[in-house]
Amino acid sequence: MRSRLTPLDLRQARPTDPFVRWRLDDDAVIDAVVDGDHIGWTRWSDSGDERWATVLGDDPARVVALVEGLNRVAPLDGVTVPDAAFSALPPHLASPDPGHWSPWFIDPEDVPSTRAEAVQLAADDPRIDEVLVHSTSAEAFAGDPRVHRWAGVLDGQQLLAVAAERRRANGAAHLLSVCTVPEARGQGLARHACLLLMQQARAEGVEMIFLEMYAANESGRRAYSALGFVEAGTYRSGLLRPPTPTRPETSCRPPSAGLITTFRVASA
Repeated sequence: MRSRLTPLDLRQARPTDPFVRWRLDDDAVIDAVVDGDHIGWTRWSDSGDERWATVLGDDPARVVALVEGLNRVAPLDGVTVPDAAFSALPPHLASPDPGHWSPWFIDPEDVPSTRAEAVQLAADDPRIDEVLVHSTSAEAFAGDPRVHRWAGVLDGQQLLAVAAERRRANGAAHLLSVCTVPEARGQGLARHACLLLMQQARAEGVEMIFLEMYAANESGRRAYSALGFVEAGTYRSGLLRPPTPTRPETSCRPPSAGLITTFRVASA
């Protein structure tokens, strides 16, 4: 039996899950499903041409069932599931090359007050992209209008490390595009850029600060732990088939993409 669900239903099903509280973008949800404390939703990628499903829960079999249900509503292009559930996905719903990552969170009240040896950068500073050419995971670049603030560490006029912050509609600050040039790594420079952003976000009253990183990034793990961030689970995400950049973007988003067509799974 189908019933209309909202992002609030997803949060109520997992009230203590920071992933749902702070990473779920209400306006981006297309389809949603709830099975007790297992939930899933679909959204469009930022480019608007990939339909992604995110499913959360501890039971791999239930996670798989929700992914399959969302795929029946409309074919999926990408899937995100908890690390423990990935191996249970059927081949047609498992990315051949998934990213293995984790979200990290910190309450603004816990942000260190030590001095950040970093400076705020102009949003279009060309040196930002000169640093980010060394990153394999940067999501934002100089001039991105979605970036609230850039910070960096300088040696004279040379930019050695950068970090960006986006402000989420739910009141959270999202740190991203954190990178240090190869010859300056191992000195904690990116940590200072992040700390400046964290302190400024705290001063502006954000409710949460979070970031995401590859799970195998041990240097990042040490740096973010030192800043007070706490890891909240590990996940695998990836496209189900190679991207098709020549596909016309206008044909990929149906007129109903902004509507939530949702269903609830009856618990056994």
